[in-house]
Amino acid sequence: MTYNWGFVGASGIANAMAKDFALAGLNIGAVASRDLARAQTFANNHGIATAYGDYQQLVNDPTIDTIYVSTLNHLHKEHALLAINAGKHVLVEKPFTMNAHEALEIQAGAKANNVMAMEAMWTRFLPSHLELQEVIESKELGEIRLLTASHNQLLTHVERLQNPDLGGGAMLDLGIYPLSFAYRILGKPSAIHANGQLTDRGVDEWAAVSLEYETGAGALLTTCMSAAGSTTAEIIGTKARVELDGPFYNNVAWRIIGPDDNLIREYTPEQRGRGMQHQALHFEESLSKGLKESPILPLGESVEIMKAMDSIRLQVGVPQK
Repeated sequence: MTYNWGFVGASGIANAMAKDFALAGLNIGAVASRDLARAQTFANNHGIATAYGDYQQLVNDPTIDTIYVSTLNHLHKEHALLAINAGKHVLVEKPFTMNAHEALEIQAGAKANNVMAMEAMWTRFLPSHLELQEVIESKELGEIRLLTASHNQLLTHVERLQNPDLGGGAMLDLGIYPLSFAYRILGKPSAIHANGQLTDRGVDEWAAVSLEYETGAGALLTTCMSAAGSTTAEIIGTKARVELDGPFYNNVAWRIIGPDDNLIREYTPEQRGRGMQHQALHFEESLSKGLKESPILPLGESVEIMKAMDSIRLQVGVPQK
């Protein structure tokens, strides 16, 4: 079956997504923005037939099967539920929501309307990360003892990241990557510890997070939006370790290295676009199988990740709303 997508939001990340959709032969039937001229420009740039200046018009379009939401963080819940209540399947840009309560609302709405909803954590679906997951599950590394991941960028010029009302802060936009990566590899932790620094506007400038697991494993995650730094990651097991090139959340090469620093093997992925099409292809495949949740990133896991995000931001001192 061919699915016809509607894009809610004509953002920068939607532009990247549309380019990758074209590479994969996926269909975008319409785009909506609160600024009709912006939507029309986006449609012209990507060969999209219909542009709307109203999100409700888009979700009510009977030719559209699936909605991709890429609006600002604080609007994700509102626009996801708009699509869900119109009977559309929905792929929601990360961070999934502002908090766990909102994530639970989307989960409940999707179940009530019998539609599929998924967080657009595109890293999960990249060929390099799918291959890495096979390595983890095969126990080639032995028992995982430690995972480290860092995502730091100089983004002080981006106003929305400084604004608490728009879902600003390092954790929601940058820290979500190492956090979701840790959940993918190690699962839900038994304890979460975090510290950090707030900006004068009350959003988290940086955060350092420690996750503890009942297996005795641990994860050390850092994120910062006021200085550029490493975006690499490492998974350390009792038999071997994996070192991922940076940015680790992209479709990057990685190496398995033995305890004596001997190279066991290296994986180098084929590059095709940025790689954002893979999550959409997985979404369509899941729908074609009659699934209402992704087996790679089920809604329950996105909810748990948002619960962890709430805990981290609370410990760092971000004012709770």
